[in-house]
Amino acid sequence: MDNVNEILLRLPAKDLCRLRAVSRSWWSFLSKPQFMADHAARHPEPLIVAGYNTYHREDRILYDICDLSGRIVKRVHATREEWVLYGQPDLLCVVDWTNMSVKLLNPATGVAYVLPTEFAEEHAAYHQYLYKYSFSATFGQVASTGVYKVIRVIFVLDGGHFEQLYEVFTLDGNIHAQWRAKQAPPYQVEMDHWDNVVINGIVYFFLSYNVDEDKRRIGSFNLETEEWSPSIPGPLSSLMDAAADHIDCSFQLTIGALSGSLVIACHPATSTHSSMDLWFLVDFEKGLWVKQYSIELSFRHPAYAIHPFLVLNDGRIVFVIDTINSGGLLSIYNPETKTSEDVMEMGYGVAVGLYTGSALSLANKVPVSENTTGFADGP
Repeated sequence: MDNVNEILLRLPAKDLCRLRAVSRSWWSFLSKPQFMADHAARHPEPLIVAGYNTYHREDRILYDICDLSGRIVKRVHATREEWVLYGQPDLLCVVDWTNMSVKLLNPATGVAYVLPTEFAEEHAAYHQYLYKYSFSATFGQVASTGVYKVIRVIFVLDGGHFEQLYEVFTLDGNIHAQWRAKQAPPYQVEMDHWDNVVINGIVYFFLSYNVDEDKRRIGSFNLETEEWSPSIPGPLSSLMDAAADHIDCSFQLTIGALSGSLVIACHPATSTHSSMDLWFLVDFEKGLWVKQYSIELSFRHPAYAIHPFLVLNDGRIVFVIDTINSGGLLSIYNPETKTSEDVMEMGYGVAVGLYTGSALSLANKVPVSENTTGFADGP
């Protein structure tokens, strides 16, 4: 039996999940906590959660959980048109623009925590402009307590007047909790794809184009104090400086987190060959940035945006490429060999996160379950 156990521990999680479906005895053996712990120790690399925009997908795939080889361990389809906007470890922010719906979804269990669709009481008067607004959302944990908070930004356009409304929802177990209006910052923020990130209880945003044309300033919101900080300048990338005289050359910036640090990625837009600079914020008060990587990349299709989101233990960098012709592409860059490997095509509108649990703890079928009561200790 020890030899069989050793062989099973070497198999990928997806193969073991298929084997568990053969019989109850296999399910019982492969679901033992000790076996799952031993398997996780043999396969320590993280799993990636890739969430999608089903508005642009005929197959209605809402998210995949996959390993670093591109092997899909879990795939879940949406029952209606939804978009995964943002991913944190073991949790996704999913929206439905047709009804102002925001929910936090546990990708492993399928349990969804649905938030109220109504405006905050202070913003109730804006409800008459329903046909003139759009919205976006992101979320994170308060650093000191671990309580989740969601920020919803509502964009209102009335007679040529554009306004951003800011609301916060606290998931602390209060079944009567509602959205609360927050004072707007002295700047407007971007909420598009890869324009914001949450690190240690702080939400960082790029400023809107009409405030800062090159998007080199960053604003921030403290989830614990619910206060805005003054904006800081972003890095002046050497790539931008070198291209200052080239009118036809544009650059794309994305914001992300690597190893717990705020990172700005800068690269030429719509290019099949790209030099990407990765700038790390080392002093927020001084707005001090350090360029830690300058990476040469080549693509089969022109890249619109590149989003690095994970540094592996061996130093490799995992990122998503938003290409013009083929959607998202998961790729891994090796700084030692200075080469990158394309792992998986992911479609359009990709939001990425991490799944930190055991792959064997993923149910063969994710239940469709929604909870509107909120939670105090996380999902």
